[in-house]
Amino acid sequence: MNIVLRMVRTLGGTLIAGLLMLAVPAPHAAAQTAFLGPLPRPTCQPGDRTETGVDGQLTTAERASGASKQPYACNLKVIGEYAGQGAGHQLMWYGQCAYVTTEGYEAGQKGVPPLRHPGIQVLDVAHQRDPRYVTHLDDPASLYDWEDGSVNPRRALLGSAESWMGAGPQPAVSFYSLTHCTHPRLLSSVQIPDANLQAHAGNFAYDGKTYWITSFNKRRLYAIDVSDPRHPKELIDWSFPDREPGGAGAHQICHRISLNQFAVDGHPPDTLLFCGVVGHLVHAGDFSSGNGLVIYDVSQVQERRPHPQIRVLGSLYWKDGDIAIEPDLAFINGTPFLGVGDECGSGGCNDPQGAIAACRAGLPPNGMERLIDISNLAKPKLVAQLMLGVDDPKNCALTEHDITATMGGYGYSVHDCTFDNPLDAKLLACSSHQAGVRVFDIHNPYQPREIAYFKGPAPANPDEIDPGSLLNVFQGVSPPINFAWSKAHSRFVWRHGQLYLWVTSSHGGFYTLKFENQAAIARLKPVPTPGNEDYQD
Repeated sequence: MNIVLRMVRTLGGTLIAGLLMLAVPAPHAAAQTAFLGPLPRPTCQPGDRTETGVDGQLTTAERASGASKQPYACNLKVIGEYAGQGAGHQLMWYGQCAYVTTEGYEAGQKGVPPLRHPGIQVLDVAHQRDPRYVTHLDDPASLYDWEDGSVNPRRALLGSAESWMGAGPQPAVSFYSLTHCTHPRLLSSVQIPDANLQAHAGNFAYDGKTYWITSFNKRRLYAIDVSDPRHPKELIDWSFPDREPGGAGAHQICHRISLNQFAVDGHPPDTLLFCGVVGHLVHAGDFSSGNGLVIYDVSQVQERRPHPQIRVLGSLYWKDGDIAIEPDLAFINGTPFLGVGDECGSGGCNDPQGAIAACRAGLPPNGMERLIDISNLAKPKLVAQLMLGVDDPKNCALTEHDITATMGGYGYSVHDCTFDNPLDAKLLACSSHQAGVRVFDIHNPYQPREIAYFKGPAPANPDEIDPGSLLNVFQGVSPPINFAWSKAHSRFVWRHGQLYLWVTSSHGGFYTLKFENQAAIARLKPVPTPGNEDYQD
């Protein structure tokens, strides 16, 4: 596989799809059984400020004593920080720049302080130890975004949609040129003439010519042609006909999406759409409609056919989590995998009742990441569950009352995860709300290991509300705030042979972290990339 990757780097992206189609899965993989967890705790460095409870937990004692006002870390050291006024859902990047979203809709209302720099924060991280604020993007789509922001490195574009807490009343989209990444140039900020368009999440196609949007409330899927990003136009408003999975007829919601950067099972790039589909939870472990992964063929949209149709190719549902989120593609040992999890536990998002109900049913009280083999798109196969100690129902007596009704739900559940190199993945970083950012060795997906974590600090003043974060009354959060949330994708960055990680945390904002266990990582023989440029946010 290393020879293939050297050829890709030499000959350019055109060759990627063809080469990866020739990749052969590891010969021992078929005989192995799925890893269901829990993961063992990582071995940390002497002097690391580590968790005192079960793996991932922030104990009630740590909250009450004020200990949670300082970060917890294992094998990750803070190198640089830009706090700003907190961080929201997303971290995006291009070149030396980071783009951090804030919650513009909520700021200045109902006791939430105003933002000094509303919208998407533009940071210059040319020096890992000194991330600097440069400017902010505050057109309507950037000011009121949610889970819709996306950067396409092939065309140096940043796209966003007006979402207003995930249910935007205005169908506005905006697109920026990132040719000079510290000073994005607005190409367009326009209303799409479609009364059905209510944005929640979004993502670019790999070629950067289509921007896809999902609607949580409307249960629809939209594709915007950005071949000319100065004049975006809608290609399709897909309502999921009849009982097609993902739509209202199937009592499901296509929540978060991504597209295939590389060829998979004979399907060229940008012709597969992976969706984390939300089912209808009746009670813990019982869904009246499936929650999990659905894979769609969107080739007719990619080919710009008139009256395009979207076709379901495969699905995989599970009952030990709720609110499936964005699936992301990577090759591990030549086999295509999706990483996909749930942002709530088996009992739903209404904690502590949800966590208690899951525990009583013997199910995970928090959502966790999964590794799913999609070499056969019609039959996706679960290979691993990245279950932390806080997710393990055997630890419920220690954890089920950690998350109170004033903490906005989500608990220790996973949100966005990032592979270190989608062409040859060895590592995976997952933002996991109150469990912080967890890093996993997934070079053997049947035997994953946790190798590092970083848990950002709670506010020094528990009555403090960071207007850029989601920890406010709009999200059901009220003081005392004795925890932090990590939600965003993370960026693996190689500099001078050393591996760093860019992350965000609700109160601390943007961090650059350095792996302290470099020797252990080197033994995995990761293939360095300049910084996840083939990864979509």
